[in-house]
Amino acid sequence: MMTVPPPAEVVFSRGLVRTLLADQHPDLADREIAEPLEGFDMAMFRLGEDLAVRLPRHRGAAGSLESELRWVGALSDRWTFPTQRIVRSGVPGAGFPWCWAVTSWLPGELAADRPLAGSAAPEVGRALAEIHRPAPADAPFNSEQSVRLAEREPILRDALPRLPSSGAARGLTLDRDAVAALWNRALAVPDEAPRVWIHADLHPFNVISRNGAFGGIIDWSDIARGDPAVDLGFLRLLFSAADMPAAHEAYGGVDEATAARALGIGLVKAAFLATVPEETVADIGWRTLVELGAANRTAPGGPGGPGSGGPSRSPEVGR
Repeated sequence: MMTVPPPAEVVFSRGLVRTLLADQHPDLADREIAEPLEGFDMAMFRLGEDLAVRLPRHRGAAGSLESELRWVGALSDRWTFPTQRIVRSGVPGAGFPWCWAVTSWLPGELAADRPLAGSAAPEVGRALAEIHRPAPADAPFNSEQSVRLAEREPILRDALPRLPSSGAARGLTLDRDAVAALWNRALAVPDEAPRVWIHADLHPFNVISRNGAFGGIIDWSDIARGDPAVDLGFLRLLFSAADMPAAHEAYGGVDEATAARALGIGLVKAAFLATVPEETVADIGWRTLVELGAANRTAPGGPGGPGSGGPSRSPEVGR
């Protein structure tokens, strides 16, 4: 898994967007176009007050947007929560080599910048219940998120050695015993839940906050068929452990096995994010590790004390 965005293969500009619109959707071409917001896979230009233009940044993201255009339009007809709706679709043109889309714009801030309040947990739980409908066999397979829980272990193993130095700068220590216990508990439960539609990338940069209230879900380019525990695991990045019961109840109830797998997925996600060089991202990962009981404030004795994950103990995960 990459920790930094791949380089853009296209030079983005407001002029490019205006030309694409003028050629394919001329009724939108006179709207004000804002400077781009570039994410991992997509560049987004706000278009007037209520729309946005989304374009893939690299070849690998083009297929994801094609999948979104194919599936999300029909699926979203049944969703009642706020989300980015596909308003128009675009084809290659003006030197731009891939498909692109015009979507609705959701007001608010990213939950990464303005975290959701605990009171928003039930609304997000209900939103996931609407998303998690049976997915057909030809639904997209996401190589990171449609896999079984045990296949995520290499990501966790890769992250663990890098966490102590990252945590030390924050006055935090990794508790390797707690990590091993959480992971082994997740592996011990059945992984046979019926596969459903999942958002598959429900981190705080893809959830909108309106002063702490749930403002909606954006970026469906990773939508796939998978274990419902995937999105439920992402909830750990959005809410505290104390908020989970309310989210699960609003979801319609979560069985023990699914809850355990979700906890394991949340652990892997948090550990990975905690290693990302971008401070805002790493802070989300460490906050979640603390909530999971997998990290602690540095003991008075400093690194190497009980629970520090120092050299005195190094239990392995997955045993």
